[in-house]
Amino acid sequence: MLERWMKRFAPRGHCRLALSRTTVTVRRVGASRKVPALFVERPLAQTSTPEMLAASIGAALEESGGHGLPVHARFADELARYFIVTPAENSRRLQDLRAAAEVRLRRLYGDDPARWQIMADWQAAEPFLACAVSRDWAGALQAGVAAARGCLVSAMPAFVAAWNRSCRELDPGTWLATRGERAMTLGLIGAAPRARLTAVRTLALPEPVPSLGWLRQQVTRMALLDNLPAPAALLLHGPRCEPWLPGAADFTEPGLTVRWAEPDEWDESAERASAGGGPLAESATPLAWSGTAR
Repeated sequence: MLERWMKRFAPRGHCRLALSRTTVTVRRVGASRKVPALFVERPLAQTSTPEMLAASIGAALEESGGHGLPVHARFADELARYFIVTPAENSRRLQDLRAAAEVRLRRLYGDDPARWQIMADWQAAEPFLACAVSRDWAGALQAGVAAARGCLVSAMPAFVAAWNRSCRELDPGTWLATRGERAMTLGLIGAAPRARLTAVRTLALPEPVPSLGWLRQQVTRMALLDNLPAPAALLLHGPRCEPWLPGAADFTEPGLTVRWAEPDEWDESAERASAGGGPLAESATPLAWSGTAR
């Protein structure tokens, strides 16, 4: 059914929608390179109800010309909860793994699991990465897309999308990072018994963007807190910043280096949103890979 729907509307293109606490952005992409992409950004009120969020999302899709088009969505990392779940030895069913994830969410964040949509790369034999998004936000996204007569094809948080793209490039010497407007999300990679994602941490970013030396100190501190060797490099997804580019003054010093992942359509939208002064939003759903770096 979905495949027939996609084939019917594919000639008209699709929309990439991003959500943060303060902004919804839509980039409508035409099926042909001759059709220019249209970018729309709308602010969100701090006290928005789910109904107001849905209305803003639907209005942004309509304004972009995305009425009736397939929608790929992302939630900003600030809207997601990330955590590693260690299943019980006797876990056999998906229900057991879901229960373990709910307990972990409550213990780490103090949140009622009933209010969160939890997705994960469910693994019964080893720890796995899980993420959770508020059901209010997830429901508003679905309602907003439905109001614009669209179809929500995929939705995931920024860090999950980055992991899916780059997990094969990671090892204990290269950690994953996604950069938002005010924070960075770090994926810590451990070595024993094999290279795997051991934790996801958030690093607040002061303004203006700090030096590379500052970033090295913060990453080293996080490594120590998790009893891991500090990485030699960060593979970073998100807008580039001058102090961390090759050629910066402290790149001559030994220690952590930063390299950026190849940009995609989302990165182009992020640059547009950043230039406009608004944060880029992202979204949530299943993980394509397990916690193991391959």
